[in-house]
Amino acid sequence: MGYLEKQKYQVLMPQPQSHTSGSDVLMFGAVGLQAIVDEAKVAGPETVNIVNAQLMARLPQLMNVVRGDLQLKVKFLHSVPSWNGHASWQPIRQRNESYGLSLRDSTLTIDAQSSWGLANAMATLYQLFAVKKAPSPEGPPGKLLQVSIPGCPHEIKDHPSFPHRGLLLDVARTFYPVSFLKDLIVNLGEFKLNILHLHLTDTAAWPLEVDMYPELAKKLSYKDNNDEALTYSRVEVKDLVEFARLRGVSVLPEVDGPAHAPALAGTTMRLTVAASADFSTDDFAVEPPPGTWNYSDASVTSMLADVFRQLETDFTTTPYLHVGGDEPRASSLCEALTDKTLKAQCAKECTSRGGGSPYAPNCATLAKKPEGADGTYWFPEVLNSKIQKYFDEIVPEEAKMPVVAWSGTRADMGVTLPKPVGAPSKPVLQLWEFPTSGAPLSVDDCKNYDFIQSSATHPQGADGKDNAGWMYLECGEGQNWISMAQNYWCSRASWVSMYSQNLTQHYEETMATPECQSAFVGAEIGIWGEITGAGNTMSLIFPRAVAFAERAWTNPRALSWKDLAPNGAPPGWYWDAHVKGALARLNTVVENFDIRGVGVTRLQPKFCHDHPEYCTNYTKPFMHVSKPKQRPSQLI
Repeated sequence: MGYLEKQKYQVLMPQPQSHTSGSDVLMFGAVGLQAIVDEAKVAGPETVNIVNAQLMARLPQLMNVVRGDLQLKVKFLHSVPSWNGHASWQPIRQRNESYGLSLRDSTLTIDAQSSWGLANAMATLYQLFAVKKAPSPEGPPGKLLQVSIPGCPHEIKDHPSFPHRGLLLDVARTFYPVSFLKDLIVNLGEFKLNILHLHLTDTAAWPLEVDMYPELAKKLSYKDNNDEALTYSRVEVKDLVEFARLRGVSVLPEVDGPAHAPALAGTTMRLTVAASADFSTDDFAVEPPPGTWNYSDASVTSMLADVFRQLETDFTTTPYLHVGGDEPRASSLCEALTDKTLKAQCAKECTSRGGGSPYAPNCATLAKKPEGADGTYWFPEVLNSKIQKYFDEIVPEEAKMPVVAWSGTRADMGVTLPKPVGAPSKPVLQLWEFPTSGAPLSVDDCKNYDFIQSSATHPQGADGKDNAGWMYLECGEGQNWISMAQNYWCSRASWVSMYSQNLTQHYEETMATPECQSAFVGAEIGIWGEITGAGNTMSLIFPRAVAFAERAWTNPRALSWKDLAPNGAPPGWYWDAHVKGALARLNTVVENFDIRGVGVTRLQPKFCHDHPEYCTNYTKPFMHVSKPKQRPSQLI
């Protein structure tokens, strides 16, 4: 596309916490842009690197911009400290992402005290720009671009409502090349989404190269059509982490277990159990292929501890080390038991081929055995202690970073997540289910853990018995790949839900307390790899991720699931106050992606961007009528 790909509309999303603007248009030109570059050099190398990554690399090259005559004064109020790897690491709640930006009287002032804050300031400054073809003296547009900032003067003071604003990407079931990951990071950084959670390993593959165990990636990764391994080298990982850091994004690594372990590691390396094709049934896993780490083998847990040591060394910006912990099956875990009698009994009771069922009450994940229950309840009586030991052994005691696991480890299995002696902050539970009753997490859990909201669905309808997709972006996409039924397992996640839903709603019997509300460190949307790939992932992520970004950054007034109509529509007052404006800006975001040639999903026809009054006038009567409810202030 050449120079034309750098054209863009002005749009601010997420909206700043405080923003005043005027009606003047400031024409920048190459001279004004060069002034930013020159002053960044005075401020120091860290400022130069971030300004180049977050601003100048996104704008046209100066040779393609009209020169202009703006004599811009630029002030960086703080010299941002250089990044020194582990020495610069901070818990996520302590990272200063706030910034100020003033553009008045041909003076640009940037107030940012950290690399995170400066990256956010540059993302906002980029969004303030409008870039169009420059008119030529003869009349028709020429071959140069015209850079301006409408709405001057601008005064912005901004900070995030939640420190963790993430996207999970499954790179185990689907391998994404580093070039794709970098394109994704560029887009995340523009909208202040600051966590890229890489689900690095699963039953399907292990793409991460580990120096001490080269056979992991060599034997367990996908191969291309030349039989070459599709892997991420340590050099690529370190480069990706720094690339992301300069754009305000931290890369968070996950190695899943004890379930969701590589199937091929069973027959080729004896690292996993219940992993051969004979075990590839509903008895042993939630989907094919099955695989569970052999937690009874000390060499396996010792290997995983070494893996986490490498992760902490290489992923220097990650706020946590993710240890997985999701979706175990009693039947698979029992295959790692050393007691043959117990193993046989478990197979008999918890598999259909043994005469039982994986869904039998005594085979379900439970923290405690029900009072008065007969027989062996496999998780509370046998397996939970094994899972506890597994986590205790794979997390290095000397680790500096806290751990995060899927919430079922605590809620369903009673595991106490390890807290390494060097970790300065609490461990974290990532919530992926949305129960409307019951309280498997307690107020004490709110004291001992932080929470990340990432529920796949939220309740829908007056009685809350139906589910609607919420934070899993591939929900509702395509045919069910397992059952060959028409639809994937959950309905399509709506951008309106991502934008409007309160991120701290969950387990309503306990989570409404101030202490539990303040335990929410943030939220993640996720895109899993069963039916996605480089060809369709951007369109599944954007622009819905941008709606989520405003929810997690600005946190405008939120709704609960009970406020939505049975069909998921917001009430009329919320449409007027929030959704209508957000939709207009999201449509502009889509236009900017379209100009750049990035294939994303449209929310409305282009006509609605060009003439929004027609579409909003038509839409308004479809909103259901309700009045705003009085709510306590949201705590974060």
